[in-house]
Amino acid sequence: MKRYIIAAAALILTAAVPALAQTGRAMNPAQAIAATAAAGSGTVEGVFEMHVASVGESGFNVYLNSSADYRDAANLSVELHPGALAELKARLGGEARELLAGKHIRIKGVARRVPIPRRDGTSYHQTRIDVDLASQIEIVG
Repeated sequence: MKRYIIAAAALILTAAVPALAQTGRAMNPAQAIAATAAAGSGTVEGVFEMHVASVGESGFNVYLNSSADYRDAANLSVELHPGALAELKARLGGEARELLAGKHIRIKGVARRVPIPRRDGTSYHQTRIDVDLASQIEIVG
């Protein structure tokens, strides 16, 4: 009986850990960048908050950047994919690239280090969060 109680307690604690991680404080760009750099996988799942300092587009994606220069090592980029853009347009009543500029946002997702090649043959890393669903983003200010 004692073994069953210990096993049940271990199972409950194991199941509770992800829930605790989800309810932790949101990471700012510097914390997200440091966490992804320290992670062996280069990815960190969590909740992130940032001020949208600049917006860019490439192909069908829109990028929300925490820095005015998206190449800045301190920049955290949120990559909005077409599905999320369509959902955000319906939810916000307009284009996300215009309505989210200058806002403070909270994002749920996975931050990852992405190698970016330079023209001179070297590369640098950006930290990005992919957003496929509008429910991953919340305007907080």
